[in-house]
Amino acid sequence: MTSIKIKLLAQTVAKYLADGELDEEKVQKITQDAKVEPSDAKAMIAALELIFASSARYGVSAADLSSELQQLGLPREHSAAIARLHTDNSPRITDALSSQSLRVSRLAAIHVLPCDSSAPFATVSLKLSKLGGTGDDSIVNISQDDAQVLLAELRRAKSLMENL
Repeated sequence: MTSIKIKLLAQTVAKYLADGELDEEKVQKITQDAKVEPSDAKAMIAALELIFASSARYGVSAADLSSELQQLGLPREHSAAIARLHTDNSPRITDALSSQSLRVSRLAAIHVLPCDSSAPFATVSLKLSKLGGTGDDSIVNISQDDAQVLLAELRRAKSLMENL
């Protein structure tokens, strides 16, 4: 397979990792033009996916990636093409991987429900949105002083997480 075909296939895989949609027709056209068996094409896609995802996850430089691929036996032109694509797509892939990692539910809203000022406890309602689009409400009774501290800490944590 030529380095140009590898570059086209790697571009398709990088786009898949960043955007979440694999253009199967394009992959099939590239692999058929290069006369690659379907099982070999699947293996190449899996290998490129692993290379891009792992190199983005661990912050590998393009020079190190190219060198490691050459040490594994990949021709210099092929490894250089993959390293260039890594440089171009690594931030987008990292963002996509970060948004998918360890996400079970997301805090959608926090409300302190009104209560009597003489009551020693406050009622806090937490609304969670889960991956499937469903929501879940949790109600917590805590002391009024702790409620203010909790709200401040949750807002700070939310702003920190949004900036990642």
